[in-house]
Amino acid sequence: MSEKYTDIMNTVEQQEKLLRIDRFSGEAALALGCLMADLAKERGIAMGISICKPNGATVFQHMMDGADALNTQDWLRRKTNVVNAFEHSSRYMWACEQASGQTVEYNGLDPMDHIQKGGAFPLILKTGEFVGVAAVSGLPHEKDHQFVVDALAKYLGIADVPKAEI
Repeated sequence: MSEKYTDIMNTVEQQEKLLRIDRFSGEAALALGCLMADLAKERGIAMGISICKPNGATVFQHMMDGADALNTQDWLRRKTNVVNAFEHSSRYMWACEQASGQTVEYNGLDPMDHIQKGGAFPLILKTGEFVGVAAVSGLPHEKDHQFVVDALAKYLGIADVPKAEI
């Protein structure tokens, strides 16, 4: 395994352990989603934002003005599907693929429905239960990942979250 990808995997794993939520509900999804939309607006980013349950139900979705809605929606769906399959960030799974060559096809998944690129992050309760996925698309995938990490850190009031290499 390349040291660079191992470092990214380790950092993203730390992020996943640190950025855990107390509860997950429709109201919580709305609050997080609106925070993400406000952050994207502040930064002048045209992106799509999606929050889904593990069963695939979308509980929040927003397309910023200027986002390519159909293309962005497909990227959101495919990234979210990867997190649902592995309960790890899509960036973590990208680093795994880079390090080991284990593509979505290798893992028995359809590449038309799954993509291992950053931007989807698991929503995990402090108890360890996987309850959803927060995803964005519109930037290079490493920056999509960092955007979600920044938004979750702000939502949770956590200041010092390690950053994975971009």
